[in-house]
Order: sequence, then structure tokens, then C-alpha cells
Amino acid sequence: MNDYIIEFSNVKKYFQLSQGGLGKNRKIVKAVDDVSFKVRRGATFAVIGESGSGKSTMAKMLMKFEEVTEGKILVDGEDISKMKDKDTLKSYRRKVQIVHQDPTSSLNPRKTIKEIIEEPLIVHRMGNAAERLERVRELIQVVDLPVSFLDRYPHMLSGGQKQRVGIARAIALNSKLIVLDEPTSALDVSVQSKVIDLLKRIQKEFNLTYVFITHDLALVKNFADYVIIMQKGNLVEEGSTEELFNNPKQQYTRKLLKAIPVIGDDEQAFLDRIQLDEYTISM
Repeated sequence: MNDYIIEFSNVKKYFQLSQGGLGKNRKIVKAVDDVSFKVRRGATFAVIGESGSGKSTMAKMLMKFEEVTEGKILVDGEDISKMKDKDTLKSYRRKVQIVHQDPTSSLNPRKTIKEIIEEPLIVHRMGNAAERLERVRELIQVVDLPVSFLDRYPHMLSGGQKQRVGIARAIALNSKLIVLDEPTSALDVSVQSKVIDLLKRIQKEFNLTYVFITHDLALVKNFADYVIIMQKGNLVEEGSTEELFNNPKQQYTRKLLKAIPVIGDDEQAFLDRIQLDEYTISM
């Protein structure tokens, strides 16, 4: 088995924007411009960049929400740009799942938590009703939520609890590759660390590979194994997390690192005091 689960080779994604009527004066936006990298199995691979860096476009291409303009993306040795028919795409999406940035908008408000977690199992025709229920009950406990939550609706849960539901849904199919699209950016600081700790635990438990899309270097430092820095569609620096934080080579990387807020003793003590159990928020 190849050590690398993902390989980007000279990947480009260009968009054409019309300026003026009747398609005149088309502008080419190079969202991702000739980017290459590899992701090791079982690693947490962080893609860092500001707005417009191309990091979200890369996630969309990996999820097959956007097609590649040029280059190759290999996942488990398969060129995903050649996946066109419905059955092949369905099979691919069973292997690759996503945890969205906003847990509120990513969960159907009309469905119970049970129905939300069960949905991918139904789509992929996994098990009968009793087997699916057993799987859903197992998953809700994996993400440290009580089974009683299965009868609730999303609006009855806190932000952190909703994101846990999103994580349970993402691992329901035993997918080995999870795209984390800024999974904590919509959460309170007091909840972010709990969600990161959960992601670390289930990564070890299920041997998952994470592609972590973020602009938050403070989170990356204690979560990711390897980092790439994106700027305006270009990969400007890459390396292990330790290398990049301790010895950044590029001016842009140094600028991002300098922007990380430093928490003083008083602020840390305050954060420690407000780290309440998430369950108490909506019970």
C-alpha cells in the first residue's frame, strides 16, 4: 500500500469571470496555480491561508465539488479527475467525507439527530433499519454525546454539540479520509479545544487521515503533523509543523506566525474557568 493517501501533482483550478456584458473582457482567476504535495496516511495535514488563498478550492476539488483545470489529484492511487459516472462518484464519496465549517447550516433543521447521522448509511444502502439504528447509537457515543440526543433536533443543541453530530455523520461510513473545513471557526474558544481533542482521539481509534483547512495557526501547532501555506493560489511553504513554526523560511509565513495572539496567564485562567461540560448547555 502506498504511504501517501493523497497526491496533488501540478494541480490548477482557474475560473473565468466576465467583466461587462455578453461575456466580454473575461478575467481569469487562478484560484489554485500549479500546486503539488503529498499527504501521508494517518496524518493530520493542515492547509493554511487567508481568504482567497485557494485552500477552500483545494478542499472542493478533493471532495469532487469542483473539477480540476489541469494536473492530477490521486486518492489511494486513483486519478479522481477521471471519476465521472454516478456509481464511481458514489463509491469515492464513501471513502472521503467532510466536516463543514458551520455546524448549524450543515445539519438539516427538519431532521432528528438520528436521521442526520443515519442518512449516509441509507444513501449507501448499509444494513437494515435495526443495524443502522445500532450503528447510529454507537456513533453518537463515539463523539461523546448521550443516546438521548438522537430524538432531538439541531436547534436543541449547542454549537459544539452540533459539530459533534457532524463528525459522527462523517465517520458513519468508516471513511478513512476526512476533510475538516475550518471545523472549529464557528465555535466558542472554550469549545474549540474539546472538539480538537475529540478529533485527535477518533483519529487514533479509527486510523483516519485529516486534511485540515484553516486560517488559525494557533490550532495547527498542537494538531497538525505537516503544514502547507497557501497565498493567492500558490503554495509558498511546506514542512513538518515543528519545522514550520520553529524555522519558517518565507516572509509570508513569518507574517502569519507573528499574527498569532499570545494568551497571558490571566486570560488562560479565565478560559480554564469557562471550560464547562458541553452537555450542560442545552440540557
